[in-house]
Amino acid sequence: MIALLFSILLALAGPPLQDFIPMSADIVERAEIPGIPPGTPPPAEDVGNLAHDIADKLRCPVCQGLSVADSNAPTAVAMQRHVTALVAKGYTEADIRGFFMDTYGDWIVLDPEPEGIHMIIWFGPGLAAGLGLAWALSTIVQWRRDPDDDLPASNGAGGAIDPFEQQLLAQLDAELKNEERS
Repeated sequence: MIALLFSILLALAGPPLQDFIPMSADIVERAEIPGIPPGTPPPAEDVGNLAHDIADKLRCPVCQGLSVADSNAPTAVAMQRHVTALVAKGYTEADIRGFFMDTYGDWIVLDPEPEGIHMIIWFGPGLAAGLGLAWALSTIVQWRRDPDDDLPASNGAGGAIDPFEQQLLAQLDAELKNEERS
């Protein structure tokens, strides 16, 4: 439900979504980010873990409810290979994240930065919970301030007694007198 709301908010507030262009194996082999030179490549044993961590933060464009790392869709598999190739060449997480955000738009990331419209996603639930708690506390305080309504006979004002209450009081008096006699 939250993912659907998030997608709707981003669609309304963000730039238009760009069409997805599937990546072939040739593109993965020639993986690079235009305008950004790759840095020092990480050790070969770390490439898989780093690529998985980055792909775990990117939304699958086909299923959109899963990350690229968790999806088995061909598009997600191609994106995972592309991320792996970029990591192996030495691109940082920020470079790769920026590349995918430029290519697909802000909706591609599963954990958007808390800025602009994303502030609603980050702080909205806490704000709603705080307002609900404040309302509940103010209601409880108000209930404690208001006195309970008393029965007419117990308020000592000598008001009229309900006929049913008179009958109950008479029965109680009769039972008490019977107990005193015995």
